[in-house]
Amino acid sequence: MIIHDTVSIVIERNGKYLLVKRANKPQKGAWAVPGGHVDRGETPKLAAIRECNEEIGCKVDIKKKLFVIVHEVGLGHIHRARIFLAQLKGSPKAGTDASAARWFSPNQMAKINLTVYTINIFNRFLSKSKLKRLANNGI
Repeated sequence: MIIHDTVSIVIERNGKYLLVKRANKPQKGAWAVPGGHVDRGETPKLAAIRECNEEIGCKVDIKKKLFVIVHEVGLGHIHRARIFLAQLKGSPKAGTDASAARWFSPNQMAKINLTVYTINIFNRFLSKSKLKRLANNGI
Protein backbone atom coordinates (compact mmCIF):
# COMPACT_ATOMS: atom_id res chain seq x y z
CA MET A 1 0.00 0.00 0.00
CA ILE A 2 1.19 3.53 -0.79
CA ILE A 3 2.00 5.78 2.18
CA HIS A 4 1.45 9.53 1.95
CA ASP A 5 3.10 11.80 4.52
CA THR A 6 0.70 14.35 5.98
CA VAL A 7 0.61 16.90 8.78
CA SER A 8 -2.09 18.13 11.14
CA ILE A 9 -1.86 21.12 13.41
CA VAL A 10 -3.48 21.54 16.85
CA ILE A 11 -3.86 25.23 17.70
CA GLU A 12 -5.18 26.18 21.14
CA ARG A 13 -6.12 29.58 22.52
CA ASN A 14 -7.85 30.18 25.86
CA GLY A 15 -9.12 26.60 26.13
CA LYS A 16 -10.51 26.53 22.59
CA TYR A 17 -9.16 24.80 19.49
CA LEU A 18 -9.10 26.10 15.94
CA LEU A 19 -10.93 23.91 13.45
CA VAL A 20 -11.68 24.34 9.76
CA LYS A 21 -14.79 23.21 7.93
CA ARG A 22 -13.70 21.02 5.04
CA ALA A 23 -14.60 22.51 1.65
CA ASN A 24 -13.64 19.40 -0.35
CA LYS A 25 -13.98 15.63 -0.29
CA PRO A 26 -13.43 13.47 1.65
CA GLN A 27 -15.73 14.42 4.50
CA LYS A 28 -16.75 17.73 2.93
CA GLY A 29 -18.62 19.86 5.48
CA ALA A 30 -17.08 18.18 8.53
CA TRP A 31 -14.83 20.06 10.95
CA ALA A 32 -11.14 19.16 11.22
CA VAL A 33 -7.78 20.43 12.42
CA PRO A 34 -5.83 22.26 9.70
CA GLY A 35 -3.46 20.05 7.74
CA GLY A 36 -2.65 18.28 4.51
CA HIS A 37 -0.06 16.45 2.46
CA VAL A 38 3.69 17.02 2.67
CA ASP A 39 4.97 18.07 -0.75
CA ARG A 40 8.00 16.42 -2.35
CA GLY A 41 11.21 17.86 -0.89
CA GLU A 42 9.34 19.57 1.95
CA THR A 43 9.90 18.83 5.63
CA PRO A 44 6.83 18.02 7.76
CA LYS A 45 7.39 21.19 9.81
CA LEU A 46 7.45 23.39 6.69
CA ALA A 47 4.37 21.57 5.38
CA ALA A 48 2.54 22.36 8.62
CA ILE A 49 3.40 26.06 8.28
CA ARG A 50 2.33 26.09 4.60
CA GLU A 51 -0.93 24.22 5.25
CA CYS A 52 -1.91 26.66 8.01
CA ASN A 53 -1.25 29.58 5.72
CA GLU A 54 -3.38 27.98 2.98
CA GLU A 55 -6.25 26.85 5.19
CA ILE A 56 -6.52 29.66 7.75
CA GLY A 57 -4.58 32.52 6.16
CA CYS A 58 -2.20 32.84 9.10
CA LYS A 59 1.34 32.06 10.00
CA VAL A 60 2.05 29.76 12.92
CA ASP A 61 4.96 28.98 15.19
CA ILE A 62 5.39 25.24 15.48
CA LYS A 63 5.98 24.51 19.17
CA LYS A 64 6.52 20.75 19.05
CA LYS A 65 5.63 17.49 17.36
CA LEU A 66 3.02 15.75 19.51
CA PHE A 67 2.80 12.28 17.96
CA VAL A 68 2.35 10.33 14.71
CA ILE A 69 -0.85 8.61 13.57
CA VAL A 70 -0.90 6.07 10.74
CA HIS A 71 -4.36 5.53 9.29
CA GLU A 72 -6.12 4.24 6.20
CA VAL A 73 -8.13 6.91 4.43
CA GLY A 74 -10.20 4.76 2.08
CA LEU A 75 -8.66 6.27 -1.04
CA GLY A 76 -6.28 3.42 -1.81
CA HIS A 77 -3.47 4.73 0.35
CA ILE A 78 -2.38 5.22 3.96
CA HIS A 79 -1.55 8.50 5.68
CA ARG A 80 1.38 8.81 8.06
CA ALA A 81 0.36 11.99 9.86
CA ARG A 82 2.65 14.02 12.05
CA ILE A 83 0.62 16.00 14.55
CA PHE A 84 2.08 19.35 15.62
CA LEU A 85 1.17 21.82 18.35
CA ALA A 86 1.39 25.41 17.10
CA GLN A 87 0.78 28.97 18.18
CA LEU A 88 -1.20 31.20 15.84
CA LYS A 89 0.02 34.59 14.60
CA GLY A 90 -2.92 36.68 13.48
CA SER A 91 -6.66 36.16 13.03
CA PRO A 92 -7.78 33.03 11.19
CA LYS A 93 -10.08 33.06 8.19
CA ALA A 94 -11.12 30.30 5.82
CA GLY A 95 -8.57 29.70 3.08
CA THR A 96 -8.45 27.62 -0.09
CA ASP A 97 -9.42 24.23 1.36
CA ALA A 98 -11.79 25.45 4.07
CA SER A 99 -15.25 26.99 3.99
CA ALA A 100 -14.99 28.29 7.57
CA ALA A 101 -12.52 28.57 10.45
CA ARG A 102 -13.70 28.81 14.08
CA TRP A 103 -12.64 28.23 17.68
CA PHE A 104 -14.34 25.42 19.64
CA SER A 105 -14.14 24.24 23.23
CA PRO A 106 -14.13 20.46 23.78
CA ASN A 107 -17.80 20.72 24.88
CA GLN A 108 -18.68 22.53 21.65
CA MET A 109 -16.73 19.97 19.60
CA ALA A 110 -18.97 17.27 21.06
CA LYS A 111 -21.94 18.88 19.29
CA ILE A 112 -20.54 19.35 15.78
CA ASN A 113 -19.69 17.05 12.90
CA LEU A 114 -15.98 16.25 13.34
CA THR A 115 -13.96 14.09 10.98
CA VAL A 116 -13.12 10.69 12.47
CA TYR A 117 -9.45 11.59 12.12
CA THR A 118 -9.94 14.78 14.20
CA ILE A 119 -11.71 12.77 16.90
CA ASN A 120 -8.72 10.40 16.96
CA ILE A 121 -6.31 13.32 17.36
CA PHE A 122 -8.24 14.85 20.26
CA ASN A 123 -8.80 11.45 21.89
CA ARG A 124 -5.05 11.21 22.12
CA PHE A 125 -4.38 14.87 22.93
CA LEU A 126 -7.03 15.82 25.49
CA SER A 127 -7.51 14.65 29.06
CA LYS A 128 -9.77 11.72 29.90
CA SER A 129 -12.48 13.92 31.42
CA LYS A 130 -12.83 15.85 28.18
CA LEU A 131 -12.78 12.62 26.20
CA LYS A 132 -15.81 11.34 28.07
CA ARG A 133 -17.79 14.39 27.00
CA LEU A 134 -16.88 13.81 23.35
CA ALA A 135 -17.67 10.10 23.51
CA ASN A 136 -20.98 10.54 25.36
CA ASN A 137 -22.41 12.68 22.60
CA GLY A 138 -22.37 9.85 20.07
CA ILE A 139 -19.44 11.04 18.02
